[in-house]
Amino acid sequence: MNTFPLTRGRLIAIVTAVGLVAASCGTDDTTEPAATEPAATEPGEAADPVVAAGFPFTFTNCDREITLDAPPERVLLMEAAAPSILFAAGAIDRVVARIEDFPPEYYAADELEILAALPALQAQATSTGGVEVSLEAIIDYEPDLVIGYDTATITHESLTAVGIELYVMPPFCDNPPTPSFDSIVDEVAFYGRLFGTSEVADSSAAELAASVAASADQPVAAGRTAAALYVSSDGSAIYAYSALGMVHPQMEALGMTNVFAELSERVPEISIEEIIDRDPEVLVLLYDDTGLSPEEITALVTDLPGAGAIRAVANGDTYPLLFNYAEPPTPLVVQGLEILAEQLAAASTE
Repeated sequence: MNTFPLTRGRLIAIVTAVGLVAASCGTDDTTEPAATEPAATEPGEAADPVVAAGFPFTFTNCDREITLDAPPERVLLMEAAAPSILFAAGAIDRVVARIEDFPPEYYAADELEILAALPALQAQATSTGGVEVSLEAIIDYEPDLVIGYDTATITHESLTAVGIELYVMPPFCDNPPTPSFDSIVDEVAFYGRLFGTSEVADSSAAELAASVAASADQPVAAGRTAAALYVSSDGSAIYAYSALGMVHPQMEALGMTNVFAELSERVPEISIEEIIDRDPEVLVLLYDDTGLSPEEITALVTDLPGAGAIRAVANGDTYPLLFNYAEPPTPLVVQGLEILAEQLAAASTE
């Protein structure tokens, strides 16, 4: 199962190394639209705008085939980073309710105004760090699509039984796709196809690809070794990201080599001794506790016994980064790449 630290309230997910997705997500590692032929139009017959837009539309999600007869009009949204995809695809107006809070740190003022106006379902935290809502609460908003991940009550079976489809974001599928910037660009374009907003979505996808290319063409940390860590807000545990985390392509794009790339788990717990032994020149510190300042997050690592022996700590090359700017793969990660590049560039001129 896919496992990594998620947004506020989901820290337990990384401790238990259990993803939020249920077994109903299968082994498919892609979300590929399967094009369907629009029905032919007889001479003199007005074209059906839905058919002309390419519906019915069939695609695969977590090894499950889904067919939509028309673009979704009422969407219930989960996961704090998900709105960034809807904004990029020009489909945020389809969202009628939300399940999780959307941290204000990630969104512009006009975007926050839109998100704040969305009614929130009453949710209860689960033992695995996720959230749970009743099926009845979901039905009350009459969505035709739920976007997020599956839980004990939010499953394909329970929702389709009442006429609602569930789209599990690919990072939350079992055996998720290898994280990459291409997957973000493709997902935005896919949302455009899904909602019939391809003109906006394709333009956004091109801008995202260009932004990534600009950073990769002039890598500000070329040749440097690095580690990306997630630190629990009480400092009791440290986790290192392998090549299976989206932060790995971020480090690569900026020219860095991930010293923990070969680890078999996505984000296993490690000791300070292991970091000292690998001695990275740069530390990227992911966090989602906005109650702590970046300086306090940094101190959770730099104040550990022996941490001063790490080159990144000794040289002050530690860079706190809000979690959704690195995980899961969404347009926020492209913003995170720009933020990290600016931080590294500024440090090199000091």
